[in-house]
Amino acid sequence: MKARIASIWFAGLLLVPLAACGPADEDPEDVPVPGDPQFVRDPALDVDNISAHGEARSHNMGLNCMNCHQAHGPGKGRFTAAGTAIGPAGVPLAGGTVELRTAPNGQGDLVIAVEIDDNGNFFTTEPLPFPDESLFPFVRAPGAGGTAFMPFPTISGACNVCHVGAQRVRVE
Repeated sequence: MKARIASIWFAGLLLVPLAACGPADEDPEDVPVPGDPQFVRDPALDVDNISAHGEARSHNMGLNCMNCHQAHGPGKGRFTAAGTAIGPAGVPLAGGTVELRTAPNGQGDLVIAVEIDDNGNFFTTEPLPFPDESLFPFVRAPGAGGTAFMPFPTISGACNVCHVGAQRVRVE
């Protein structure tokens, strides 16, 4: 098998390169990419995968983790919540915690607390009530550091879909 690169184009601009694998004579448009319902996921990838303080096994800081870690993707584990926490200097924040709660501003019942790894990423395969129930994200920096929160609820744990570029949430 030879690997090829397929690309998504919009108004003549290259937006996202996508790797596609298949026989060299196969049309790249016929090869399913991650997220496509035709993409066949290896069942061996459906394992628990949860971030932890002190680990640095994650990658792709700032990108949407759930592009690959989903039912039609090649990532290890099907994430229910994932993203990258950003510190005051605009770089990934290591060692904090992301909480999902039933009320805003760090109030309400704690549904789950996910540790942020040394690369600034947090992720979990633990079951969550999305999209049937909305939750409020609350981020705690390590130690006695600052906090950040969303003042409105979300029904998705794919944090880096919205929180990219100028929309990143910084934990002061």
